[in-house]
Amino acid sequence: MSSSLNALILGGAGAQNSFVARELARGGHLVRILSRDATSEQSLALSATPQIVVVQGDTYNEQVLLSNLLGIDAVFVNTNGFAIGEKSEIYWGIRIYELAYRTGVRHFIYSSLPYVSKKGGFDPKYRVPFVDGKAKVVEYLRSQPTDQMSWSILESSPYADYFLHKDLRPVRQDDGSYTFEIAIGEKGSMPLVSLDDLGWFVRYIFEHPSQFRGDLVSVGIEHATGQMIAEAFTKVTGRPARSIPRQGKDLKRISPDFTLGTAHSPGFVDPTLVTIKEMFVPWWNIWAESHGNAGLWTRDYQRLDSIKPDRIRSVEEWMRFVKYEADAEPKDILRTGLTPGL
Repeated sequence: MSSSLNALILGGAGAQNSFVARELARGGHLVRILSRDATSEQSLALSATPQIVVVQGDTYNEQVLLSNLLGIDAVFVNTNGFAIGEKSEIYWGIRIYELAYRTGVRHFIYSSLPYVSKKGGFDPKYRVPFVDGKAKVVEYLRSQPTDQMSWSILESSPYADYFLHKDLRPVRQDDGSYTFEIAIGEKGSMPLVSLDDLGWFVRYIFEHPSQFRGDLVSVGIEHATGQMIAEAFTKVTGRPARSIPRQGKDLKRISPDFTLGTAHSPGFVDPTLVTIKEMFVPWWNIWAESHGNAGLWTRDYQRLDSIKPDRIRSVEEWMRFVKYEADAEPKDILRTGLTPGL
């Protein structure tokens, strides 16, 4: 597709959406982002980018959605299960699809995560509501037609740009070495994703709609163990590093009982909402049991290579690409919106 698209990005101006917006703008497309706070630092930075407009509005409001969908060719949807909870994420994922279809959108891309609960036989040890909510929307999308409005699914993974810059940053020791403490045990691995590459894949899918009609693309760098991450760090920075495996039980002791999903709470105690501890202990269980690309969260790296031969294929490549530094300040790119004021 050579013509410019009018694209709408729903779900705010946070980490994933910001990278997608900038990539679409670089490709010459006109981008509108619906954000709950168009005056935030991140929104203003995006607004200063040619081809991007940030509009104040609630992604989870039907009238706001209808007014912003008119005249739009392509929609990228990345709902926020942290903020609104699993029930609302399922409802709004489906309702946004219906509204996009009704208003004449030509291509709908939904940002999802794999249905690990289903793959794991619905064992509660793998149940992560913000993962499952998105995956259940995908189950719905798979039953929809593609003749009037094509749909595609972009399946993401843990952001290297977040985890390796913040939660999993190495700790400098007294002897000058560095340690990575990751709760995936010795053999567990994470299929980290580069947000730069993720944005590229979204643009490529929009520009080649017939190639991805009713299709799912799962993006990632590689399945990396803690030791692989430490070795990549040493190669890039020249500093000695090692991995200290942690277990999920360690997280149970330190995770707070703060309830997620209250930003769109109807005003009563919702028994389907979970705490941070209940959300993230299963999250790390998934990676602890992913020994290479063979667990519940797999990627087709061969397919990714065929679509983008120059993609980032290792943690070392990603660290070189972002000019990773041993002692840089932690960087938080997430905008969770966990409560109405955040």
